[in-house]
Amino acid sequence: MSDTLWWKEPMRVIQFNLQVKDTPGMDPAKIAGETKEMAANVVVMNVGGIYAWYESKVKYHHINEYLPKNRDLLKDLIEEFHKRNIKFVARFDFSITDDTTYQEKPQWFARHKDKSPYYRGEKRMGEWSLLLNTCATGGYRNEEVAVPVINEVLDHYDIDGIFFNAPSASACFCERCQDKYQKKYGKPMPESDLEFEDDWLSQCTKDNIAVIYKAIKAKKADVPMILYYYPNSAISKSFGRFDRDSIYDRYATADLICTESQDVLSKGIKEIPDTIHPIVAMKSGQIEDSSLLPFGIIHSCPGMDWRHVGLPEAEYLPWMCQVPASRGVIWHSLTGYNDTIADKRIIRAVTKVDKMIQKTEKDMKGAVSKAEVLLLSNGTPATRGWVEALVKSHIQFDFMFEYRMNLEIMKKYPVVIAPESFMVYEGVADMLKEYVSGGGSLIAENTDYNSIVNNCDFFGIEKDISVGEFLYASYLRFEEEGAALKAGMDTDKIAFRGVVSYCNPKEGARTLATLVPPFAPLEVVGAPPERSSIPRPYTDIPLCILNTYGKGKVLFLSFSLNMLISEFKMSDHYKMVSNAFDFMLGRRRELEVSAPSAVQVTMYEKDKQILVHFVNEIGQRPLMENIPFHGLSFSVGLNNSQIVKNVRSVIGEETVSFKTTDGRVEITADKLEIWDMFSIDLV
Repeated sequence: MSDTLWWKEPMRVIQFNLQVKDTPGMDPAKIAGETKEMAANVVVMNVGGIYAWYESKVKYHHINEYLPKNRDLLKDLIEEFHKRNIKFVARFDFSITDDTTYQEKPQWFARHKDKSPYYRGEKRMGEWSLLLNTCATGGYRNEEVAVPVINEVLDHYDIDGIFFNAPSASACFCERCQDKYQKKYGKPMPESDLEFEDDWLSQCTKDNIAVIYKAIKAKKADVPMILYYYPNSAISKSFGRFDRDSIYDRYATADLICTESQDVLSKGIKEIPDTIHPIVAMKSGQIEDSSLLPFGIIHSCPGMDWRHVGLPEAEYLPWMCQVPASRGVIWHSLTGYNDTIADKRIIRAVTKVDKMIQKTEKDMKGAVSKAEVLLLSNGTPATRGWVEALVKSHIQFDFMFEYRMNLEIMKKYPVVIAPESFMVYEGVADMLKEYVSGGGSLIAENTDYNSIVNNCDFFGIEKDISVGEFLYASYLRFEEEGAALKAGMDTDKIAFRGVVSYCNPKEGARTLATLVPPFAPLEVVGAPPERSSIPRPYTDIPLCILNTYGKGKVLFLSFSLNMLISEFKMSDHYKMVSNAFDFMLGRRRELEVSAPSAVQVTMYEKDKQILVHFVNEIGQRPLMENIPFHGLSFSVGLNNSQIVKNVRSVIGEETVSFKTTDGRVEITADKLEIWDMFSIDLV
């Protein structure tokens, strides 16, 4: 692929989710002009699938009944966008279609176990089509409708790219899918989709998309296809099961991928999304090819049930800023277009962020992550707990996934973190042993009995191991040798809950923290006599063991620190992670920050530049106002050949002062509003 491809240049994307009844009011020149004013350079619009936004000749392709009869609206839109140098990406959705097609081609539709179809919108009031889920292996999603539609659009319209909405396969129990399952796995399809093999739905999606991808490339090889990637498995009440798969499998049938970074406030305050959500999505969508950056799709609304109003601006702005600060490409998803968007705060916020992004694009082009931690990830909650602690501690990290382990890349990082049960994957333990033997530092959290037994020498423990019950009313106590883990905490112990893998350290291994067992059953912790005393304040049951292995070292955690972080979010647990990192690093961090934990920091480098992003999320979520942070200061380590010429506040254009001393550049800025990027320009 050539580096001159438009989709390898900086992009700011706006997707207008069109509503068919708004079609008569669409003015292509006005819409394109307003898109330009919002600082977007790529637009995504409905073209085909559920509705054809042109006079399609493909049978069963439902044409939008509100299309104007005297002109080609789609052609006019594309021409107006192109006049303004805005690329046009055609949005298709073949995952559902209407009941008139179902009546003629019922074999094209997905089936529940009882063979009933998946109805979508059957309870919706008004004069709307009844929609049903199509089967990923059926004709509608493949050669009989989807491929002819794609060919028709490519033949007649000058589109710049193709985006597939909702590409994932439904859990289908039709005979065609059952036969495919039998052939693939050599056994019948199970009774429930929860019992499907882990790669089944992903494989169905991949097979379907491969057919369409091949058709696109046969017709116009330079038109990129954009596809969703789900970094985590999930079950949705509305859409069913989503299976996580390899991002490299996704790239096998796509040129670009996008992940959703939604701030869904409509679930209520008890389920408010973590502030780390966009950074996880963006880092999960990055691969070794640094020119292929993931899109971060953010809907403007607090939830689909409130999709016609905007997120609170103070919450919306820093959430959006996380995407480019995490080296992703912003993709705004708006309900309607400017004339139909009554909540003008949405337009104002999108425009503000896009103009901020414009200021960073030249400097960020070609920049790569400058991280000191490699976090092994399999998309589980354990990973997210560690991300939460690393982000809040301003520790720079990258991901490596269980399906793409690479020792040479791993060796570039001074510290590796293996979350709970990660070492169960074949070959991972051997790779980590080689990494540590060569001088690396590993933090390994593990409560899986077999994995611990198989790696007891590595962890520095005897083979006599047992896994206990879930503990309450207990504590983690820092030993003298573990003083570094409690730095900044004037206490001998911190709160503890969870399962412990009981073990004994081998000779030479050092116990840094131990268990203080429960002082009472949970139901009577507040009642006398237990409330005033700890019957066993000391034990030699290790929770943290430091072991030397070859030229490197392993910090073995025999409990789930990630769970304590995710469940309770206590500062002591964050501090312990921060201290453990510093202890295993054995030197000063490359990036040291003096700012609240609610300020997210990401750092990148390129020839003659170091780039540091700060996103300000100070305040109670959802944010009601953006609170400026005054007196921002940070320092960055320099190598012997680096001399600082200047330091710039690229977005905020704040007054910056800096000095170099002892191989570091120390930087202060007047204030941080919402998002700023500081460029350390080197000689």
